[in-house]
Amino acid sequence: MSYDMKIFKGNIMGFLNFSQRLFPGWNTSGQKFVYVTALNRFLRDKIAAVHDRAERDWLFGCKKNLYAAIQNMIRLEEARVRPEDMEASDRDLSLFLEMWKYLEQLDGSIAAFRNRLRELEQPGNFEREAERAFCFHGNKVIVWNGFQFLTPIQRFVYDCFVKSGYSIYALIQDEKKYPYANEIWRHLYNESNGYPPYEDWIRFEDPDSKNPLGEIFETGEKTSAPNVKIIKYSNTIEFVEDISRIQEQGFYLYSADDYTANRILKDYFPERYEVRNLLSYPIGQFVYMLHKMWDENRQCIILSADGLRKCFASGWLTAHGKSSIQYTDDLERILPYFENCYTLKEWNERLSCFSDAYDNAYDVFSQTEEETGLEKRKQRALANPLSHFGPFSIGEDRIREVIDLISQLIRMAKELFASNEPVSIQQHMSKLDALLYFRDGMPQDLYREEKEKIKQIFLALENDQVKDFMCYPGDLVAALLSFMSGTMEDETDDHHGLKTLVFNIFQIESASVFAKEKVHICLADITKLPGTSGSYRWPLDETILREIAEKTAGTYASDWLENNRLTALANRYYVYNALKNKDVEISWIYQQGEKCLSPSPYITLLDQLSDAGIQDSTLRNLDLQYVNGVMVHKRLDKTYSIKENKRWHLYEDELEYALCPMRYVYSCVLGENFAYMNEYQQNKAIVRLIQVLNALLKGRYSMEQIAQQVFELFPYIRKAEKRQMLDDAICWNQPEREGSFTEAGNYQYTDERLKLVFLDNQNYAYAEKMASMLMSQSGITGIYPDRTGGGDSKNCEFCPHMRYCPDAIFGIDYKGDSE
Repeated sequence: MSYDMKIFKGNIMGFLNFSQRLFPGWNTSGQKFVYVTALNRFLRDKIAAVHDRAERDWLFGCKKNLYAAIQNMIRLEEARVRPEDMEASDRDLSLFLEMWKYLEQLDGSIAAFRNRLRELEQPGNFEREAERAFCFHGNKVIVWNGFQFLTPIQRFVYDCFVKSGYSIYALIQDEKKYPYANEIWRHLYNESNGYPPYEDWIRFEDPDSKNPLGEIFETGEKTSAPNVKIIKYSNTIEFVEDISRIQEQGFYLYSADDYTANRILKDYFPERYEVRNLLSYPIGQFVYMLHKMWDENRQCIILSADGLRKCFASGWLTAHGKSSIQYTDDLERILPYFENCYTLKEWNERLSCFSDAYDNAYDVFSQTEEETGLEKRKQRALANPLSHFGPFSIGEDRIREVIDLISQLIRMAKELFASNEPVSIQQHMSKLDALLYFRDGMPQDLYREEKEKIKQIFLALENDQVKDFMCYPGDLVAALLSFMSGTMEDETDDHHGLKTLVFNIFQIESASVFAKEKVHICLADITKLPGTSGSYRWPLDETILREIAEKTAGTYASDWLENNRLTALANRYYVYNALKNKDVEISWIYQQGEKCLSPSPYITLLDQLSDAGIQDSTLRNLDLQYVNGVMVHKRLDKTYSIKENKRWHLYEDELEYALCPMRYVYSCVLGENFAYMNEYQQNKAIVRLIQVLNALLKGRYSMEQIAQQVFELFPYIRKAEKRQMLDDAICWNQPEREGSFTEAGNYQYTDERLKLVFLDNQNYAYAEKMASMLMSQSGITGIYPDRTGGGDSKNCEFCPHMRYCPDAIFGIDYKGDSE
């Protein structure tokens, strides 16, 4: 057979493109969006009708598998399987079949797809569609290129070509001298499928070519592999850092698990991806968290600390011309005050308490600030003991603006969800679009760029069959969150031609042209290559599909089974095919998290039976000349003496400096004052506040009365904690500072305040001791990290800066607790 190659011009099409022409609107994001919305409501109604707790828990678990169930329904429809072809052998399958039948009656999309299949079975109808897609030049011939096996929908289209009288030529890369590596081809292209016997295949082979892996498979003897390099990365970071070298040298990346590989690399190189998840953009996070404010179970709007953090960090809220990004630290300071608040009613009640506490308690310690500059800073630090507690450590104007930002977010949520009545998808998206307008404080360029990115949601849902679909807010939210989180993306998407970093290994056949014969196979560990039989998603398994294939005629269930069984054979062929290229690198990551992974058996074979030995990654080749060329960066001033600059500091500044110079830097140099932020330190500080007030009031009130007043300032404290704090306030020893005070401006401030600065008696005593020695030879005379803290770790334990200080002994423990 010989043809002029010109006939192929404009006549080459990927199967996905062709199937979308045959079945417009089928298996699209919009269709899946409607299905998720409908089935979410279906399951919500079932859960509401069930009173048995165990059954409710089971239904909630099934709800998490909603998208997997939809994918299975779509593929079963493509395999020409119907609900009546399956038996409800357990409750999972029974529920699955109920959902499937519910979708059958939903919007006619399933019925339309079945009708379309019947239409295309008619040779005349299919031929008309094929003629619209291709120009056959009078010859009914199709070249079927690179299919190792056929999915159910591919098998249907293949059969339609055959029934319509088309001659099919399979163009494959089989080599007769390496039968083991090429075993995959003999499963599809055999006589039972209408192809000629293996011996009669038309071949164009290079007798002189050698493939190292093919030779090893056939002979089991050592061979040469000059074009192959095997790399062992000790950890994920080594792999990520080598990406720039891989790309600079012109290699293209492939993997048997490209989904995982791209998910890893997107975090490090988001700019390298043409198609990025919406959640990688601030506007995506904002829209996602805005919709998470609807609680489907309670059927009301809720507010969470994590949601507020992400909405503030997105920059899509503004206050008085300033972006919410500028208020993230203020938000962190006040969030503990709203602990255990969930519904809007609880948040509003707590906001009311906060306003009362600010007006009636915080202002008691306020005074007219006539001084400016240094004296103003001193008076502010000395006057108000509540300023050491996170929620009260913010200026009044900043608090108003943070509350205004929170209120702005609540108003947006109310506009989207307040009615809790059925709404069309188009109406909801119109409301959302109206909320995403330009606000003062937003960079113009960023606004335009991100508004453009969010359009992909609107484009996916503008289909006429989708946009008028009516649903409740909770069901629409569930579908939108699924869409935005990438759940509706197919993990086996063909990224060919897109700007991406890692391609699926099945695309390696085109590497000789597309990758210019420079191939890097990554994540080639024993869990990925050769791979196991394909998995099935809830609630299907191999037994169910086998029963359908055996008992029901006219389905393509057997093709589905065959595909899953051939995964390992296909991967064997892909690795073998990769070695046909001029430059090949194969790598794996030895340690991923806490898992240590062995290399793929193919790597082991090449390592032991060829000259392509395993090499450890060498990413840092630092020589003396390079080190000498690194610029010296000036760090903290080790010659600084607080005693020589006394007028700039308070007595507590000297104590902090004497205890730990880094604590002094964070409290007095990088900030005007400190505030306790974590729960442990705040609880200790509240105990100290009770003791200080008791000492100053000199018995006019009982400790219990004072504690009750203090607890009203912190309504988030639990009852058990209150009892423990009162006991601690009564039992704890405290330093004696009877009658001493500090002068600033026209005021005298009691030194009892120092008990709030140093929560531990031992730290306090050590700080005073070291402060008295500052001018001696053994005193501290510079700024540098000091981790002694009085001879033990309590300095860090009670330090308000431990959560971000890199030298904090308890830094890692704190991080773990917070997570």
